[in-house]
Amino acid sequence: MISVFARAALDGAVFAALVWLTIRAFPRLTASARAMLWWAATAKFLVALAWVAPVPVAVLPAATYVPAAASSIGMGPSRQEAVKTESSSPPASPPVERDWTPLLAAVWAFGVCVSLTSNTARWLRRRHAVRSSSRADAALVQTAREVGAIIGLERVPDIRVSAWADSPCITGIRRPVVLVPPRFTSMSAEQQRMTLCHELAHIKRGDLWLGLAPALAERLFFFHPCARLAAREYAFWREVACDAAVLAALDASPQTYGRLLLDLGVSPGRAPLAPAGAAWSFSSMKRRIVMLRHPSTPSVGVRVMAVAVLAVAAAGLAPFRLVARSSEAMIPRLNEATPLAVPAAQSTPARPLADRSDAEPELQSSPDRELRFVYMRGEQTTMSGSTRDIERARRARTSGEPLLWFYKDGKEYIVRDPAILEEVSRIWGPVNRVGDEQGKVGEKQGAIGARQGALGAKQGEIGAQQGAIGERQSAIGARQAALASRQAARPSDSEQAEINRQMRALDDDMRALDREMRVLNDKMREFDKPMEDLGRDMDVLGREMDALGRKMEAASRKAHDDMRALLDRALATGAAQPVR
Repeated sequence: MISVFARAALDGAVFAALVWLTIRAFPRLTASARAMLWWAATAKFLVALAWVAPVPVAVLPAATYVPAAASSIGMGPSRQEAVKTESSSPPASPPVERDWTPLLAAVWAFGVCVSLTSNTARWLRRRHAVRSSSRADAALVQTAREVGAIIGLERVPDIRVSAWADSPCITGIRRPVVLVPPRFTSMSAEQQRMTLCHELAHIKRGDLWLGLAPALAERLFFFHPCARLAAREYAFWREVACDAAVLAALDASPQTYGRLLLDLGVSPGRAPLAPAGAAWSFSSMKRRIVMLRHPSTPSVGVRVMAVAVLAVAAAGLAPFRLVARSSEAMIPRLNEATPLAVPAAQSTPARPLADRSDAEPELQSSPDRELRFVYMRGEQTTMSGSTRDIERARRARTSGEPLLWFYKDGKEYIVRDPAILEEVSRIWGPVNRVGDEQGKVGEKQGAIGARQGALGAKQGEIGAQQGAIGERQSAIGARQAALASRQAARPSDSEQAEINRQMRALDDDMRALDREMRVLNDKMREFDKPMEDLGRDMDVLGREMDALGRKMEAASRKAHDDMRALLDRALATGAAQPVR
């Protein structure tokens, strides 16, 4: 059990690190996509824990079996003598190893119990809040229904008022309920609409059910910092996703919604299964206010990129284990390989195959139906087989002459006839021409990729400027949060006037930064069309490369068939000389 937990902890940590790198590599991912990536990171811990047998993926090199020597001549004492020598000495006492498994299991069980106890108490408080709540007035229920219709929610849950609720939140898995504090009824109608839209967006997204995986992963892997980080980041980005949904559905301004977040304040210690509109820390509030300044409507390219990234993340949830390929599976891959053009090395004098103890068994291990040949002309080599075949052909070559080496019916042959060698060049000519066409298309793809890289560098410069503005906005958001805390403490009239003055100044600074951010957003959008055009050009070249790939496959198949017929003709006419 401990080994399974260790493997799950390692797999989850690696996956969480990959998610973090992916988000850093694709800064334009939507909040919903980021939330799902972090959700997948928490789910990876659970999948790796439940999926005991990983899926084997044969990508490692095949292991080579080396038989042990049967004779002990010149190797010291015989095996029987070695056994006697070992048995004559008294057996050594095995080292005593302490089994830490029970202690580790006990510590883990204790930690899980403590974590579940605190969450159970929080759940009981939520349940008591629901039971002691009262139904909201008809106007608030009607507002919730109108907002639900806007976001496309078929069934609006009950809206209830509870004195136990610190801020508006949703609780309940099977029958969700929106809890609002008594002060919620004194808020403006616009603030009520935005708050209810945020809570109903959680139901629309299925966050109550999705939150089970992060909550369970954080409880079972309470000791793992990556599990806690993934759960915390998922909770943050799902809130940001709902914030973006409010701005899009109600066409609300970021300033108005940001002020709502400040009014709701900080609600620490909230349950992970009960999404709440209020932030659970000042740092979370600052981050959410900063995210309100980013565009909420992603482009088509960003949506496609998000779908691709999420598809890769979903495929990565299954645990994989890298294993070695079997030696039997390697033989057809080597013998049926597409002919390669490799530079010819300096030839060495040929020597009989009988002098090599490892040559004959390897030759007999491959089926006779496989096409194995090496064609050397000048500095180029065309081959179908293994690299060992190239070495054999080089040993048979003298003075850099054109040469055809092939293997058939358990024997090696050499062909030096000019007519047959010319026929070999003719057979593989179409394959080489298709290869040249693929090289030209590849050069075009490389040029487009360089242009995309240049545009990406410019986008990166603008993104850095946006990041600097975002830091300034974050600092202003922190000051606004501090002022909101002072307002909550019921200051005197003079202090309240000073707070209002500072708040107006911060609003002016925030609006100025908003204007700078909009200018940068316009500059960033200027690169969208060129990047999409380059993407379409790359797609055209990709289809052209796919067509050339099919053409190469057909040309290679025909060349293999013609080559087999040519080798049979060389044997029939006596042009093929056996290697002796």
